Amino acid sequence: MSGVSDMGESSEFCFAALRVRDLDLIATVIDFCTPPQERGRGHPRSATVRVVATLRQFLREGTPWRSLTATTGKVSGSTLRRHLEQWAGIGVLAQVHAVLVGMLRGDPTLILDTCSVRAKRGGDLTDPTDRGKRGTKYHIATMGDGVPVACAATAANVNDTLVFERLFLAAFAVMARIRTVFADKGYDAEHHRDLCREFGAEPCIHKRGQPHGSGLGKRRWPVERSNAWVLENKRLALRYDRLGFIIQSLLQAACIFLVAGRVANEL
Repeated sequence: MSGVSDMGESSEFCFAALRVRDLDLIATVIDFCTPPQERGRGHPRSATVRVVATLRQFLREGTPWRSLTATTGKVSGSTLRRHLEQWAGIGVLAQVHAVLVGMLRGDPTLILDTCSVRAKRGGDLTDPTDRGKRGTKYHIATMGDGVPVACAATAANVNDTLVFERLFLAAFAVMARIRTVFADKGYDAEHHRDLCREFGAEPCIHKRGQPHGSGLGKRRWPVERSNAWVLENKRLALRYDRLGFIIQSLLQAACIFLVAGRVANEL
């Protein structure tokens, strides 16, 4: 029995160590991507790793802003919010996401899909959906192995075709090569196929009017798994935040944590 207990404790320790390594990696890349700032009066800036640790807790547990109190390893809710606003203003999280994806040896396949959630309090990037309830849609593009390489948050009624170009170009900027693009009939448009061919990628976009189904076949499960991982974050699974930059930052952060875990395993 003691051997089983030791193995359990060892696995928990390794998991905790891996999480710490992920946070350190993300904090290092954020510091690298953030322009230097002159230090003003008052308290010194919080260590980035403390902000990242708080962001992870906020995402995973759905902790209310006011319940986030400063500790040795974490910052307060107001400090986290201030950092998210600063990072959104200069696009830091998108840069961090790109840097981490560039560190991977990924599958040259690109798969696009979406998932929708209710927006409990309305706000930016929301539209009425089922029974007039407001919602938000998360658009995610992954490699063939499910690693998220691009993401976007929009109102729930925004047509997928309007986001295809944004996702494709964001993915093309960070992937070494895109060989094939898979997408369901929500992205069906000839100019999307032309865009793929222009960048040397073969479009496999399901056409409307064909037999029922997504048309992705076995290619669908990696992106669906990534969507499920994103929605494991309680702060994203049911949206409470009203500001658009907050929800986009949280979606980007969720993808960053997934990519960082893969990078840490390969280091």
